Amino acid sequence: MLAFLLLQISLFAQIDTAKFNQLCNALDTHQKGMLSMCVSENGKITYANSIGYADIEKNRKADAHTLYHIGSITKMFTAVMMFQLIDENKVKPDTKLSAFFPSLPNSNSITVSNLMNHRSGLHNFTDDSIYATYMEKPMTEAQLIAVFEKQAADFEPDTKASYSNTNYVLLSLIIEKLTGHSYADELQKRICKKANLFETKVATNHPEPQIARSYAFENGQWNKSTETDMSIPRGAGAIVSTPADLCHFIEALFAGKLLSEASFNEMKTIKDNYGKGIFQIPFGPKKGYGHTGGIDGFESVLGYFPDDKLAFCILSNGMNYVLNDLSIAVLSLYYKKPYTIPTFEKRILNKEESASLEGMYNSSVASMKITIKMNGDKITAQATGQPSFPLDKVSDLEYKFEAAGVKILFTKDKEGNIPSFNLMQGGMNLVFEKE
Repeated sequence: MLAFLLLQISLFAQIDTAKFNQLCNALDTHQKGMLSMCVSENGKITYANSIGYADIEKNRKADAHTLYHIGSITKMFTAVMMFQLIDENKVKPDTKLSAFFPSLPNSNSITVSNLMNHRSGLHNFTDDSIYATYMEKPMTEAQLIAVFEKQAADFEPDTKASYSNTNYVLLSLIIEKLTGHSYADELQKRICKKANLFETKVATNHPEPQIARSYAFENGQWNKSTETDMSIPRGAGAIVSTPADLCHFIEALFAGKLLSEASFNEMKTIKDNYGKGIFQIPFGPKKGYGHTGGIDGFESVLGYFPDDKLAFCILSNGMNYVLNDLSIAVLSLYYKKPYTIPTFEKRILNKEESASLEGMYNSSVASMKITIKMNGDKITAQATGQPSFPLDKVSDLEYKFEAAGVKILFTKDKEGNIPSFNLMQGGMNLVFEKE
């Protein structure tokens, strides 16, 4: 018994609660995010915290039971339900889309499998400029299909992969056709009851006190953001949940409680960066799986590292920080990797040096120009045809726009002039030269 207890202590000795609290306090103090997070080891929640407000107008603070819109993490649930139907022989991976929606482009060639791993070629309807004109209004199945019918395919089925919300809206509609029940009811029966998820459901458009509101950080404060009508994203992004529930969901998935081994292995098979409702999440040499999400002001990430039986989840209803950087922070603290808690203290601009940065910069690769200029006591950047955004000083030559994950690193020649800068964002690194 003593040996067993010592083993349990060893298993759950990873979390440095003080450092996790320090990270959350820094984010909260400097208004970098309103969110809830949790870390789960071997099926047990070992760290959880909530910061900010679920509803600013009603002065309601976020807590462990606040429900957040999880955006595209919903796709993991949809994929699991489709695989369950495959396991039940109610549909096959090579069943054609034409069996359900024959009027859609290439429906005779697109398979259920193509929809699941984003190889259908169907255009992503949320990318269209007109999407903003109806995103907050109710849409019936017939209205959505009418939208999809008008969109030309982006490529021939199964020739490549491209992320498309259209795929997973269709999959959720197929689930309803195959079962004769609503997607919401099937979610409860097929996943929530099996994985003991008590705070996960499909959102409705009726105000519910436990569901967080959507916010964007603008002009130094949190402002209400758009709120998409849930009849639109459906199985691509309509679920609300908590970090603890999502950790338990992905643990149940990897424990074999939701799918057959064959279907689960197929779900995890990565082709052109996409699994079927799941992505790989690397952290150094460690290989994890999961999904990210974003809808309105909500951002989310769910990950699982099977070798360590580690699950982590961050759900936010307003971010003024790069979620990927926060994920790296959480994993660095858990694995005790070198990591310094950010202070978010803004460096004071040296106006003479900052003035030397001003000018118009051009990139032949990106085919656009960016103007750097002083605006009062701030330095701003503005790409051609886009609004300007403020740059925070990191050092004399490094500036960043944290909300979008943009870093600009200026170069200085021997004469002290600034001939160019490197713009880094999401793995992209572009050189812009001063005209």
